[in-house]
Amino acid sequence: MRKYVALLGVISLSIAARAQNISVLYETTVTEKLSGQNVRQVEVAVQPQGAESFWIRLEGTKVDGNIYRVWFLADRLPFATEPKTVAIAHYILQETGREPVEYVDLRTGRAIIPLFDFVGQLIPRTQESIGESLFEKGMYLGLPIVRRSFSAIGDIRPLEKVERLELRGDLLIGTSRNFRDDGQPRKSKQDNYAFVPFTQPEYDEMIAAGINYFVVQKEQADWICHRPVYYEGTSKTIAFPEELYRPNFRGLSMFIDEPACILAGKYPPGSPLSTAVTMIQDHIKKEIDDRGYRNRLEEQGIALGELGLVEPQIPIWETYVETSWYQLQANRVGIIQECRWKITPTGEPDEFLYLQRINQQFGVEIPISPENLFLWSYSSMRGAARAFNAKWGMAIYGQAEPGLRYPSMQLAYDLGAEYLWFWTSDHDHHVPYAEQLALSRRISDYARTHPRDLTALRNKANTAIVLPFGYTLPTSWQLFTWGTHIYPLDKKNDKGLTTLQVLKPAIEEIARCLKDKIQYDICVAGDGLARDRYERIYEVLDNGTVVKK
Repeated sequence: MRKYVALLGVISLSIAARAQNISVLYETTVTEKLSGQNVRQVEVAVQPQGAESFWIRLEGTKVDGNIYRVWFLADRLPFATEPKTVAIAHYILQETGREPVEYVDLRTGRAIIPLFDFVGQLIPRTQESIGESLFEKGMYLGLPIVRRSFSAIGDIRPLEKVERLELRGDLLIGTSRNFRDDGQPRKSKQDNYAFVPFTQPEYDEMIAAGINYFVVQKEQADWICHRPVYYEGTSKTIAFPEELYRPNFRGLSMFIDEPACILAGKYPPGSPLSTAVTMIQDHIKKEIDDRGYRNRLEEQGIALGELGLVEPQIPIWETYVETSWYQLQANRVGIIQECRWKITPTGEPDEFLYLQRINQQFGVEIPISPENLFLWSYSSMRGAARAFNAKWGMAIYGQAEPGLRYPSMQLAYDLGAEYLWFWTSDHDHHVPYAEQLALSRRISDYARTHPRDLTALRNKANTAIVLPFGYTLPTSWQLFTWGTHIYPLDKKNDKGLTTLQVLKPAIEEIARCLKDKIQYDICVAGDGLARDRYERIYEVLDNGTVVKK
């Protein structure tokens, strides 16, 4: 035993000194019967690479005998290190019966790693921090493991031909369902469309058009899981744990649905604006603690132990994007606007003619143009996304005027949007499949010939128009704040001023910026506002005064 411990010490030191490749075999210590999908042993191989990196290979053997392999090049040994401090330069996955695949970001050329906390949950980890060495006992995929053997080893880098799968992570073009309309018009506006599931050839058609983000079920997942696209959903027989190791797998939840809309009638009458902030953020925090995929695995009889598997990177899909600041403060992932653009009077109720109603209500003269209509909404999302290092985007709905659909997508792309989506299903909300394809082709072609610097775009606005904490711009349709009659424009604050009086200077400044083609962000006073990132601050206070800096 002493000889064994001494030898282990020599090998551990040699790893730290970058002098030797080693392989360590671990086995699970779980005694109860495991699923055939559970991993019974994992070999960890380490190879120093130059002065500052390590190639690491994981070879997992499942109870059913299937074997998978993962290679990655890390800037340090990650088994006991704080996960967020580990940088990974290459990532390669080999599933049973398939060639190795390296996952690469098409835009940057950098490695793409799995979304489910790869370093924190998907590699063997020590229970106690012991520095840059391997360990005797630890955890892997939620279950306890113990070292059974170790040895020196040769070159561990993948020597076979490695396929390169390039994914575009800065622009997700997607549709909200795994089905489409059948191509036939509705009998009347009161009738719904007829819908049919996507077929395998239609996935080929959509991918060729530039769509790279899908919701799938059952065999649809098998059709696209190895394509250069992202997907939500699983096949009937889940490939565990291989699916977790696919960087293009995004769990089961595409979005958090309309927090501001859901809460619009639930705020206590007469409550202060701070109540709305608290309620919407509490609602969002509950929604992001989503363990739907974990539950699905457990239904398959897979033992998960301490494996958390909270759904990763779920953005918010919202109508009332004027609340973006408060929503992204609680969920620093992203927000997508439901776009039902209207600008042309039709003689019908004008609740959708948003800019016209703002001009009338606040006595301003915002030029009525498609670009100004889009910028009104985008500025609230951009300001919040910039403050909280999140993403933003937009989704086309069937109610949007046809002539406004593509221009709003192109402007969003030019301003740094990373989500361009479509709504499928439900009467007038639905965007026909043929149009989704046409719009996707057009924006994809545009994106290919117009590369972006997202960092520069994120910081492009030099003016911040700052609202008092708790306030939002008037939301679409009713011109209430927070999208609800509970917070109307004539509501008075503790200074005796109505919401309209407080917001009027901000609306006037927005009108000036739009007239003069000045890029601006809508921000909120308090946590998250980085004043030093703007050349000009126009801050509205709840006592009716304005502070300019």
